[in-house]
Amino acid sequence: MGRKVLMTLGLICFLFVMMPAAAFSWNQATHAYIADRLGATVGIDNLSQMWGSTAPDMFNYVFDPALCVGWISDQTQGVDPDSAKKIWSAASTDKEKSLAFGFVSHNDSWGADFVAHHSGLRPGYENDGYIIIKARQLLDAPIDPANPERTFGDAFANLEMGPDMALLVAHVITEYAIDIRLGNEVDPLLGRKLAAAARNETKRFQPLVVKAYAADYAANCPGFGGDDQAAANVLTSVEKGHRKDMIFLGHAISQPEPVAVQMLAEQLAGVLSELELSVPVETLKAAMFSAIGICDDYKAEIEAAVEFVGKSLEEHEIIHSPKSGGRRN
Repeated sequence: MGRKVLMTLGLICFLFVMMPAAAFSWNQATHAYIADRLGATVGIDNLSQMWGSTAPDMFNYVFDPALCVGWISDQTQGVDPDSAKKIWSAASTDKEKSLAFGFVSHNDSWGADFVAHHSGLRPGYENDGYIIIKARQLLDAPIDPANPERTFGDAFANLEMGPDMALLVAHVITEYAIDIRLGNEVDPLLGRKLAAAARNETKRFQPLVVKAYAADYAANCPGFGGDDQAAANVLTSVEKGHRKDMIFLGHAISQPEPVAVQMLAEQLAGVLSELELSVPVETLKAAMFSAIGICDDYKAEIEAAVEFVGKSLEEHEIIHSPKSGGRRN
């Protein structure tokens, strides 16, 4: 089986088995868009901060207990407020600060993922994250408006998905729907910029992520036996794999909406088949198109998220004024 299927299978297995209630977030293209908007206000090199914003998720596609995926994912995603700023403290050059600025914008404690995981920012979304609410709405949506009694939740249940798996699949579909809408309606260059960041910025990012996390990773993961270099090797290898995933995502959302939906639905169908869930591509496409419609207020939530994260970064003294250079489009 292909590497992409293996890695995404790892993501779904890990989230389903280990932390299904905490798996809901913005997808990486949406994180890149939010970080790009934030960087525009301070003149940061946009590719650097876009790449930094996707990197906290780089262990989402890894499923190997020996690598202590739960611990390192919590660290990179900033589940602990202290870990959220660890990479910022490690950054010293303007380039590293640009990467770290994007990285910290992602965090789960007070960054963009807080909005998606824990509390939306507008009336009606206060008690759950935006993505969670929309995923539940998708499960309740009719597959065919002419037959409103049969919902996507019913269809997934008939395909032998339990409630947790059905919600997880709906959340993945909802994330993709927002990425697709952003690329088609708001920033037609988003996919190209994401792919360009993956191709160009990863070489600069690897030394920074090693500096920020390798020593603690080695100390907290028994499989490394305290070997900092072994931990560093895993960090750079996983980051390299994440680069390939982001190039694929960037390419997908650069296509017209029907093509993007087809590409992502086919990919998800392949992943689910590895879980012995045979879900027709046409069902996943229908669900993705439905999610695109359900997320009709996504612009307002993302605008609110940009404002919220910008204020949070300032409050936590994540402020970067480059000494030279500026935005690179």
